[in-house]
Amino acid sequence: MGKLRLGHICEAAIWLALAAFLYVESFEFDRGIEIYKFGATGWPRALILLIAVAGLGQLAYQFFAGDKSTSGTVGAASDDGAEEAARQSGHSHFRWYFSTFCLLVLPFLYMRAHDLTGIFLTLDKEGVHTVKLVAAPLLLVAYLYLARSNHVGAILTLPLFFAALLEDMGFYAMAPLFIVGVTLLMGERRPQWIALTVALIMGVLLLTFVSLLYVGLPTGNISPFYDLSHWLVTLIQ
Repeated sequence: MGKLRLGHICEAAIWLALAAFLYVESFEFDRGIEIYKFGATGWPRALILLIAVAGLGQLAYQFFAGDKSTSGTVGAASDDGAEEAARQSGHSHFRWYFSTFCLLVLPFLYMRAHDLTGIFLTLDKEGVHTVKLVAAPLLLVAYLYLARSNHVGAILTLPLFFAALLEDMGFYAMAPLFIVGVTLLMGERRPQWIALTVALIMGVLLLTFVSLLYVGLPTGNISPFYDLSHWLVTLIQ
C-alpha cells in the first residue's frame, strides 16, 4: 500500500469517522434560514467537508511520500525525532490507536446514550435523565481504566467529556472535576496544590462571570446538579 504505515491509516480513519459523525449530527439542526439559502447546516457541513478532504489529502500524501521530511525550514522542524519517539513509546502500534479511538468515542456515547436506550425502551423526560445519570459514571469508569495506559488519549478526551457533560450536569458541578482531571494529567499529585488550583480558578471564574458580568454559566438540567448550580448562583449574587 505505497509507503503507508498502520499509523497513517488509523489517523485517516479517525478523521473520517469524526467527519461522518459530525455530518450525521448536523441533521439535528438542519433548518432553513430566510436570509441564507444554504440553511443552518451550510457552514458546519462545509467545515466537515474540509475535515474529510484534509484527512484524505494527508493519507494520499503519506501514500506517496511516507514519513519523508520536506526540505527547508519545515522539514528541519518536523525531523525532530518525534516519529522515533512515538515508535519507542508504542504510539505507532494498532493497540494504542484503538485505545485512543475508544477514549474519544466515550463522550459521544454519553451524548447518544438515551437514543441507544430508546431503541429498546420508550423514554420520557425522567427516563432520559435516568439513562444519563447511569451512563455518566459508567463511561467515567471506562475513561479512567483506558487512561491508565494512554496518557495522550486521556488528555485529548477530557475536554470532550467535559463539554458533553456540561449541558446536563452544569458548569458549577463539572468545572471543578475538569480542573482536577487536568491537574492530575499534568502530573500534579499533591492534594493541597490541587485543592488550591481548583479554588483559585473557580473563584476567579465565578467572581468574573457571576458577580461582575452577570453572565449565566450552564446550570445543567438534571437534578441534583441543577439544584446545586442554582444554589451557588443565588449565594454568589
